Amino acid sequence: MHLLKLQVFAVHLSEELDRQKFDRMFRQLSLEKQSKVRRMLKYDDAVRSSVGELLVKYAIGTMTKLPRHRIRFVMNAYGKPHLDGTDSVSFNISHSGDWVVCAIDSDPVGIDVEKIHSIDMQIARQFFSTAEYEQLMNLPSSHRLAYFFDIWTLKESLIKADGRGLSISLNSFSINKQGSDIQLITSDEITKYHFMQYEIDPAYKLSLCAKSSHFPDKVIHVDVDTLET
Repeated sequence: MHLLKLQVFAVHLSEELDRQKFDRMFRQLSLEKQSKVRRMLKYDDAVRSSVGELLVKYAIGTMTKLPRHRIRFVMNAYGKPHLDGTDSVSFNISHSGDWVVCAIDSDPVGIDVEKIHSIDMQIARQFFSTAEYEQLMNLPSSHRLAYFFDIWTLKESLIKADGRGLSISLNSFSINKQGSDIQLITSDEITKYHFMQYEIDPAYKLSLCAKSSHFPDKVIHVDVDTLET
């Protein structure tokens, strides 16, 4: 399989998915995914999770020409899914509120989208490094919430790209963000990652982490109806 070019895909769920459409999409999921979705207590969570799997299948199919029915996922030792049968396709999915996003590349990639909402800044004291927390608290109070979600999504995107999950502590590395310049400060091998952020919605933060430094100029928006085969 040829090397892929890093791309980001996004679906905006502008209105609640009607049950008939959801049922059609649900039937396209793997049996394992259907089982997970059935256990979800909230309909919105079931929709976002289902759309996430179908979006990544759409993205992989678009970029590799693989038929969607041949796209199957398996988990690594840390629970991160990858494409069965090849190591040349890396992907990651995230969803929050009205947005479902995924990133695809040949090398490890991580993506995180979060809806901005009120939080207790003690969360930052607990999960941010000392340098990150001090930088956050030195900002004017009106700027802190947006900056918190900048740093939070950047850190989450790196954890997801690395693939070791929660075995990496969020406060074991620092993100220094000055405008569009984003620097990773760590003594670990994860120093080889690069970051980019995209504006898809003023109420959300979207961060991308990749081994590649050749980031796409824009996010590819996909209509939810396109995901139905």
